Amino acid sequence: MNVKDYLKYSAKIEKDDKFFIINIDGKGWEGALSQGRDLEEAHMMARAVIYDYIEGLVEFKKRIPEPQVVDDGSRYIINVGYDTALKIMLRNTMYDLMVKPAELARRIGVSRQQLNNILSFRKSTNLNSLALCFDALGKPLAISV
Repeated sequence: MNVKDYLKYSAKIEKDDKFFIINIDGKGWEGALSQGRDLEEAHMMARAVIYDYIEGLVEFKKRIPEPQVVDDGSRYIINVGYDTALKIMLRNTMYDLMVKPAELARRIGVSRQQLNNILSFRKSTNLNSLALCFDALGKPLAISV
C-alpha cells in the first residue's frame, strides 16, 4: 500500500439546468455525488463528498476503495492531502486485519475518544500518532524519497 495511491481523486463536474453536479470517479465510488450552485462551490463540494462518502463507508464497516484517477483534462482532480490519505490506509489496514477501533485504542494506550480524534478525516493528526497506530497493527509506516 502506498500513500500516493490514496492521495488524488478525480471527479466529473457537469452542469444541469440549475446546478453543477459532482460525481467521483472509480469503482466503489458509485453514488458519491454532490452539487454546487456555481463551479467554485462545486469544487469545494468535491472534497466534502469524498469525506462524507468515506465516513459512510467507515460507519458501515466497509473498506475504502482506492481512487481511480481519470486525468484526461475533462475532470477535476482533488488532492485530499497526506493526512487523509494515511488515515484511509490506516482504516483499510484495520479493516483487513479485522481490528476494531476499541482494540487499536487499547493497543496504543489511548481512550476511544482520543483514537476517534486521530482517525477523524476532518481533523489534522500528527505523523507520530499515525505511525504509532500502524506500528500497533504490525505494519510500520515507512517514508521514502
